[in-house]
Amino acid sequence: MDKLKTKFRFLGLVLFILYILILCYVLFFAEGFGRGMAVEVHGYNTVPFNEIRRYINNFDRLGMISVINVGGNILAFMPFGFFRPVISRKKSGFFKTLIEGCLLSCIVEVIQLTTNVGSFDVDDIILNTVGVVLGYIVFALFKIIIWRRE
Repeated sequence: MDKLKTKFRFLGLVLFILYILILCYVLFFAEGFGRGMAVEVHGYNTVPFNEIRRYINNFDRLGMISVINVGGNILAFMPFGFFRPVISRKKSGFFKTLIEGCLLSCIVEVIQLTTNVGSFDVDDIILNTVGVVLGYIVFALFKIIIWRRE
């Protein structure tokens, strides 16, 4: 069983590194997501749930943009919530994973604010953290189903 966990941890590490590289590309360089060299000043939101409420209230006009923005922020950080405890040699519990994921999201938002690539939005931090929680739940279910079978 320990050999299986070691192999799974190594695979998790490889996938985690790949995930971080893709996340960095999408968040800072992908022109299709409005990234790259900043030519205009982007706005920022420091009021919790302001943008989320705007997407919900204007769903009839915004449609899929609302779903993509809210869902994308959640989905973008689900792998962190799943892979972070997988690659940890020491027990990486829920709260440690939650804090690390939230901290990563804060770092991303501050980099976006200071480099003017994307925009700072406290709602993104909230949604990213929800993604970390959901990813951890998937990890916990996976652990119960797969690792406990042996």
